[in-house]
Amino acid sequence: MYCSHCGRQMDAAARFCPACGAAVQPMAYGRGPIFGQLARPRSPRAIGGVCSGLALHYGWDVVTVRLLWVLCVLFAGTGVLAYIIAWIVIPEAPYELPESGAGNGI
Repeated sequence: MYCSHCGRQMDAAARFCPACGAAVQPMAYGRGPIFGQLARPRSPRAIGGVCSGLALHYGWDVVTVRLLWVLCVLFAGTGVLAYIIAWIVIPEAPYELPESGAGNGI
């Protein structure tokens, strides 16, 4: 880990930089939804992210969830209404911070 003020390398568990004394604030990279929380992800979504959110939450394959949803739409007829309700009720996941690469000058 490097100090954001002086740029010197420091211990990852340190709270203060040993060179300049600046306080280090932990950064959460790749922050997604809280584990166990149902949310619609922003990146692997087709329409509203409902199927992707259910698949990520329960650990299922997203293709299987989408096929089951299409079968519900075709045979039961209530799939479209359920999808719209889920789209409104399930919250959208927060934006993810990009992973910081080594040597990118930051």
